[in-house]
Amino acid sequence: MRALLSIDLFCEVIDNYGDAGVCWRLARALAQAGCTLTLWIDNPERLRRLRPQLDPARDAQPLDGFTLRRWRDPSYAGAELVISAFGCRLPDDYLAAMAAQSPPPAWINLEYLSAEDWVEGSHGLPSPHPRLPLTQHFFFPGFTTKSGGLVREAGLAAAREAFGAPQRAALLAGLGIDVPQGALLVSLFCYPGAPLPALFEAMASGRRVVCVVPEGVTPLAPPPGQSLTQGALTLHGLPFLEPDVYDRLLWSCDLNFVRGEDSAVRAQWARRPFVWQLYPQQDAAHLDKMQAFLDRYGEALVPQAAAELGHFFRAWNGDPAAALDWPACVALLPTVEAHAARWQRQLASLDDLGSSLVEFASKIR
Repeated sequence: MRALLSIDLFCEVIDNYGDAGVCWRLARALAQAGCTLTLWIDNPERLRRLRPQLDPARDAQPLDGFTLRRWRDPSYAGAELVISAFGCRLPDDYLAAMAAQSPPPAWINLEYLSAEDWVEGSHGLPSPHPRLPLTQHFFFPGFTTKSGGLVREAGLAAAREAFGAPQRAALLAGLGIDVPQGALLVSLFCYPGAPLPALFEAMASGRRVVCVVPEGVTPLAPPPGQSLTQGALTLHGLPFLEPDVYDRLLWSCDLNFVRGEDSAVRAQWARRPFVWQLYPQQDAAHLDKMQAFLDRYGEALVPQAAAELGHFFRAWNGDPAAALDWPACVALLPTVEAHAARWQRQLASLDDLGSSLVEFASKIR
């Protein structure tokens, strides 16, 4: 990656943690690569759950190698690259200052992650400003060489490779998680609309399961540090974990239920089976987005396994035509585990999102 001298990244928090999480991970990855970066965020308090050392009372502070600033009357200070995350609108004064710079900075609208076919045709397209001599370019994370790749910080693959049985045992012991021999370990991070009663009922009547749930996800789970057992299911409450610890939890589990964009990407880097709940959209548009991902993710699976996995994804994402078949999901895990490792290697062969952004910006500036 050719490090740009400076980058301004703007984030407007809409989803609970997803927008902030994606932008924080991207900012950290770019800072690790040598970029000087300022993350402007309108709700830094949201990031405190991810980075407890953050002081939400401060308007500016160093964090993980970059500068975190509250989005309040931002001033343009000559950044070579300006990133508007997820279509957030920059202030007019800031845009005018960008336009007065010679040459103006590269300006990128970082879009949401999607596997839909139209993304590859839209990736990198220019969008001239209607009044100012500025051109914004659309940039899409994705799963192919025709997109921008996924957020992947330096050292992630090496850390995952070094994480073995002793490290797993130490992590679980530190979190107070006891997994009986032969039991499945499942992590659960979902939106409120997930069919949790049906899932928990099915888990309670099958193979033994230890399901760990971060605080705030559902009132059906016990408080952090406590457990609740019903039949074959033990629910164990966890505190809200820092991202690097959460990564290691994902590496440790037999199955990970994840939601939104940030945790879904981390689940794919984990090389473990996962079930993704997409952010619910009006008119069930998220189901089309989900199916596009399944079509790509399931290409290397045998048709029956791909169909069974897709059925469970659809049920978990609220498709009324699909029933939640937990026994079929459990039976599918060995096949999906091998596939998840192949999929992770395929993703790792692509440029990461930070490298792709810097290379693209150097071409258009």
